[in-house]
Amino acid sequence: MRKIYIIITALTLSAGLFAQTQDSLLRRQMELEREFNPTLLDADKINSLPALREPTVQKANTNYSNWAGRIAPPLEIALPRPGDIMTEIPYSMKRGYLFFNAGNYANFNGGLGYRLVDNAKHNLAFSFLHNSTNGDINYVQESDPAGNNAFFMDNIGKLVYSHNAETAKLNMHISYLNSQFNYYGNTFGNERFFDNEKNSLGVLNAMVALESAKNDLLNYNVFIDFNNFNTKRSETPVYDWMKGNEIHAGIGVDKPFGGGSKIGVDGSFLTALYNGERDNYFLLNASPYIRFGELNRYAKLGADILFQSTGGTKIRVVPNVDLKLGFTDYSSVYATIHGGFDSNTLLDMMNESRYFLAFAPVNPSFSHLDIEAGLKIGELSGFRFDLFGGYKKTEDEHFLILNGRDIIGDDAFGPFMESLKPIYGSLTHSFVGGMIQTNIWSPLNLSLRLKKNFFEAAEMTSNGVEVSDPMAYNKPGFETDIKATLDIISNLKLTLNYYLASDRWTFSERIDNFERVNVKMDNINDLNLGAVYDINDSFSLNVKANNLFSQRYDIWYGYPAQGINIAGGFTFKF
Repeated sequence: MRKIYIIITALTLSAGLFAQTQDSLLRRQMELEREFNPTLLDADKINSLPALREPTVQKANTNYSNWAGRIAPPLEIALPRPGDIMTEIPYSMKRGYLFFNAGNYANFNGGLGYRLVDNAKHNLAFSFLHNSTNGDINYVQESDPAGNNAFFMDNIGKLVYSHNAETAKLNMHISYLNSQFNYYGNTFGNERFFDNEKNSLGVLNAMVALESAKNDLLNYNVFIDFNNFNTKRSETPVYDWMKGNEIHAGIGVDKPFGGGSKIGVDGSFLTALYNGERDNYFLLNASPYIRFGELNRYAKLGADILFQSTGGTKIRVVPNVDLKLGFTDYSSVYATIHGGFDSNTLLDMMNESRYFLAFAPVNPSFSHLDIEAGLKIGELSGFRFDLFGGYKKTEDEHFLILNGRDIIGDDAFGPFMESLKPIYGSLTHSFVGGMIQTNIWSPLNLSLRLKKNFFEAAEMTSNGVEVSDPMAYNKPGFETDIKATLDIISNLKLTLNYYLASDRWTFSERIDNFERVNVKMDNINDLNLGAVYDINDSFSLNVKANNLFSQRYDIWYGYPAQGINIAGGFTFKF
């Protein structure tokens, strides 16, 4: 095992010298030069006299369009993806960027990046991002004290490298994340167990990926992604906090045939190695498939053969099917049929919530079937529609609830812990919804998304005791998402984002008799407005106001969101 770590460390150091993956904040400049390879014919041209070329006179085109309509680009060009609003930096010939934003609650957000090498074959760049908050937040529930200080800070630095050759493309990166936070959850008047001490997560990540150039003979791709992680408290630890390594690697090959179809197989493995006597995690996946058709009409038929070893060996086979039938250029029906394991490694859970107890691994869950299908319509000028629905059945699904005291039967024991912990149960989830996007008035881009969820939970236990009336805790029954951008003038853009999540529940301790009961949570009702003003090609100003309704709601039960908060700053490209 020591030899393995030595090899991985060597790969990490080499990746640090030549590392890069594409950064969404950076854009490439390409300069193509034809290599000088003189021939005898070229030499003869040098000795020959130049000839005068007679221009060809063509009759001017006097054909006129016999149609008229709204002058606006197609929706596919004009309407940005909702996730790109106020986050996508337009193409720039400049090599670096610097941005900084500050607001109340001591909210700070900033970043710096620069392309050190940028040409047709080699790209090397670095970036640094910072995000922090350190303000007092009031609890939604009645409590003494009524609130607490919420501290959070993320710093991540990354060095990325890519090399484009004629036959293959190499991508590498190395990065380090340092995240610090406190458990600011509601204790309902009890003594704080973690006492606002700073907890930290450190992750060293190194990745190397190689992909062949597309050809008709054989295509391949291979990657290895290594993470070394640790969690700890700032003071003397009460528990043996988790640390270890996570390795994700894969390889895929495919053989094209029939002018757009291909047959192939993808393979991968994921392992998480934890310190102490904790169970390590191992997942091996083989995915053979065959794909027929082209871009607008295709069918991918395959299966995942899964071998997972955690608390016992499990071998599962699930479908891996992706279908699309385009009946016009912009309209189609689609369906995906899948399933498999959610590994729920430490890094997975830290991405879900920093505030869960990092003392022991979270159990992996398994989905027997995961289906989503829909109809997309984009033929109506200025509009796009998407109607969708789905079904998913999962065993060992986890639900994060406020830890509180450990309760078994009618007895409660141990201190009140202001962190989150998982409880497990089977879950059936079906949903229907729709989305409409429009730019019927070209300065305004607008999207509206509605989704209705139906949950059925069963076989749920908390501390080994069955929950009598289980629900899908912290999962919304209904969701509304509205995004809009308005270009008032050429260099001023306004943005709007509204999100509503209702019918949310949690499983919480009753203070009077230590019994856990279902508790309905307040709706998430979040309205955000922003503006971006470009002074010139290099410098712009921005401001954004969040939670304009000043709603008090919990992200997780006992962990409230900030009230109304305003932040502003600048972006400088150089």
